[in-house]
Amino acid sequence: MLPFKTNITVFIVEFLCSVLLQAIYTVSEYGVERAFVVALGLIPVLIVFLLSYKINNQKVVVYCLGVSGISSLYYMSYASHTQGMLVFTFLASATTLTLFLMKEALIGYFSLTIVILVLMGILQKEVIEVFFDTSQYVAFITMYAFSGVALVFTCYSVAKYKKEMDEQNEVAREALEAKSNFLANMSHEIRTPMNAIYGMAELLEERNFKPEEKEYVAVIKRSSENLLSIINEILDFSKVDSGRMEIVEEPYDFNEMLQDVITIIEFRMRDKNLRLQLEIDSHVPTKLIGDETRIRQILINLLTNAVKFTNQGTVTLGINWRDESAMYNMERGRMTIAVQDTGIGISEENISKLFTAFGQIDTRKNRNVEGTGLGLAICKSLTDAMNGSIHVTSKLGFGSTFSVVLPQKIYDVTPSNFSVKHQAAAQVRSSFRPDFIAPKARVLIVDDNKVNRQVAQELMRIFGINAAQAESGREVIDKVSQQLVRYDLIFMDHMMPFMDGMEATRLIRQMNNEYAARVPIVALTANAIKGVEEQFLAVGMNDYLPKPIRVEQLAVMLKKWLPREKLFPAGTPIEEVERREAALSMQNLTPEQMLDRLDGIDTNTGVRNCAGNVKAYIELLRTYASSNLPNLLQDFYEKEDMQNYAVIAHSIKGGSLSVGALDVAEKAYALERAGKREDLNYIWDHHEEMLEEYNEILEMLKRYFLPGRRI
Repeated sequence: MLPFKTNITVFIVEFLCSVLLQAIYTVSEYGVERAFVVALGLIPVLIVFLLSYKINNQKVVVYCLGVSGISSLYYMSYASHTQGMLVFTFLASATTLTLFLMKEALIGYFSLTIVILVLMGILQKEVIEVFFDTSQYVAFITMYAFSGVALVFTCYSVAKYKKEMDEQNEVAREALEAKSNFLANMSHEIRTPMNAIYGMAELLEERNFKPEEKEYVAVIKRSSENLLSIINEILDFSKVDSGRMEIVEEPYDFNEMLQDVITIIEFRMRDKNLRLQLEIDSHVPTKLIGDETRIRQILINLLTNAVKFTNQGTVTLGINWRDESAMYNMERGRMTIAVQDTGIGISEENISKLFTAFGQIDTRKNRNVEGTGLGLAICKSLTDAMNGSIHVTSKLGFGSTFSVVLPQKIYDVTPSNFSVKHQAAAQVRSSFRPDFIAPKARVLIVDDNKVNRQVAQELMRIFGINAAQAESGREVIDKVSQQLVRYDLIFMDHMMPFMDGMEATRLIRQMNNEYAARVPIVALTANAIKGVEEQFLAVGMNDYLPKPIRVEQLAVMLKKWLPREKLFPAGTPIEEVERREAALSMQNLTPEQMLDRLDGIDTNTGVRNCAGNVKAYIELLRTYASSNLPNLLQDFYEKEDMQNYAVIAHSIKGGSLSVGALDVAEKAYALERAGKREDLNYIWDHHEEMLEEYNEILEMLKRYFLPGRRI
């Protein structure tokens, strides 16, 4: 079941052997001139061979090969007077013709050749008897006929088996495609609600919750990020598995790509007792031609894997370069990536399982390690797609080394000297100390590259900013139009697929609302050449920040475009930031907006109690917030003066009903009744709960209505 073209080649080689044998015999018996005449019999078969590259109908080609083979073999046997041997050359060609698995063509071949052999036995008996007597020739024809039956049966059986295999392969292919489509669809379906959960968690972060509640929100966000990361891996694998993963080779900056990867890994190592060691060949060219996104992905997966399974020690990233320009007569070479760790290692029997999809070795021991088990399978598929290779050496308990070899073309042969430049950049980063923080600033990072978004987000954390992310121009347009979050600053990647940053900015500025028209948009670009700034400004961008992002340049940009009231001196306690932010936000609120922010109070009931007069209701809230009743209630509680305790509880109930604090009113009423019947047990069980809720409402009202504010 070889490819069709391969079968034709085998047929021609076999035929050449027949011609060669005929020619050798002819030279020995009749001389070179007759051998040349015999060799002319090769021409018909060669013509069919050449035509096979033009004719698309395979059946026609096989029939032509059969007929041309019969005619050529008969011609050569006639020219060399070897007709008696024709039965054997016919059988040799029939055996090769069987490779095509065309039963009808084989039956036709045997039918025609048997007729020819029988007629030769009758009409050319004297020529045949030079080699055999008549009885032997009849035996050879009989054997030839049986061989034909056997070959036809073999052809039929193999063809049937091939058909069954093709059907099973098609079923398997459809199942594989269905699995890949299911994974992709499932991932997309999960991504939609997960994005909503993540977005709502971002909104909840802006609320003035207790520390415990804030931790709950942080857990929701972290879990959402982890799940989205898993979804991205599943999407990548489904693309690889279905053959939809494309390798796009373009020029890229080696230093920039590697620095982004290292930044991500260093942030992931912060909570571990690990050290990242770099051994980068200084001769790696500054700019290479390859799929930068996929190479980043391989590096991130291998390094992340090393960090996951290494609790202490080192993770070493080594990159070597071998120039092969002279060998291939073009500027190219091989980049060897080695990731070595001092982690748990891998047993010899488990190494073969490493690159299996959805597989994690020693799952019982590693049950606390998060992941899909797809990272290494994706790395293997990506390296194969880039004509590279990947292998691993490991010893259980002593760590592992993953090595990847990737062929790359050279765009700029200048040595990158990464180590020197990395050390200089590290010194700048280590000496940099931000003089401000902006923890309440709302910043959005838009970039189609996940690693770039993560790098930018981690750099924002230096300034206390927990930036949101968007991965496409369409997504940022949706975020701005829906206004679930009103961002103070948007960092927009310049080059993105489907819709670039300039087009997205132009569409945002065309929206019919003041926020979209005024929100600052800063371009993120690696194309920081003369004239590009004018293009950004022309579509409505406010500024641009060159890639790779430098922390000192980022600081300048944040200071320039973030609202002044959201910038605080470095070292400002978060409590002070929240207090000033709350006070500032309240100053800008209308009375109606302030009422919408009140938790635990039914403001509609309160406004109705004031005959619909909002100003009168706000004055009532101020009076309610100024109450000294909590202190009085606590005093009588401690003295166990139930009569006066019931009186104060009654006052709290009445005031709370008036303003709409219905839950507090209900609890105060229950305590009032308990005080009247001197039920100390009930009061001991419920006093603290009611008083805590009452005080929370009073504190909230004081923040909104008692800083000297008047309507």
